Amino acid sequence: MDATRAEKLVDSYIEAYNGFDVPSMLACLHPDVQFEHSTNGDVTVRLDGKAAFEGQATRAAAWFTERTQHITAFRWQEEQAEADIDYFAITATDLPNGIKAGATLQFSGRSVFSFHDELIAFIQDFS
Repeated sequence: MDATRAEKLVDSYIEAYNGFDVPSMLACLHPDVQFEHSTNGDVTVRLDGKAAFEGQATRAAAWFTERTQHITAFRWQEEQAEADIDYFAITATDLPNGIKAGATLQFSGRSVFSFHDELIAFIQDFS
């Protein structure tokens, strides 16, 4: 996959995420997709396969009334894409980590994307 195609695919994934459109998110993913989310160096979520990703994405969509990821920088190196991301969300419910409904979340992070068969095969989110 080349850098232009990778960036378009990541943009489509982020657009679907921002629109709470889980089916369109899944359309960007390889069937054997792996996902990891790390906070402060600790892996807090690890998923293997599209079905696991779909379940988590569907649950997480219900946690927010609003959420937006905005790519501020995009880099392509050795078949991987890395994106700096500004994140904003408002919670719809109390979250498992203790954050209360109605809270505003705002932070910057980084996501690394790897690809296989012209689809996203691995996502690592860092916040």
